[in-house]
Amino acid sequence: MSALVLKEIVEQYLKMNGYDGLFNVWLECACKLDDLMPCGDPDFDCTAGHFVECLEDSDFDWCIGKKQ
Repeated sequence: MSALVLKEIVEQYLKMNGYDGLFNVWLECACKLDDLMPCGDPDFDCTAGHFVECLEDSDFDWCIGKKQ
């Protein structure tokens, strides 16, 4: 299966189930639905997630993780 087809399947699943994007707790990275899999390849450690409040010392404008 090509990465593009897999991306389309994942995007459809996330939308249908009310998720905001993907996150990988091991790499401390995340991607939003409108910029899904920006590196071009899916990472099998990514998990569906929701927008969450970032930690106080975070430099990020947004964070995705487990629903709080």
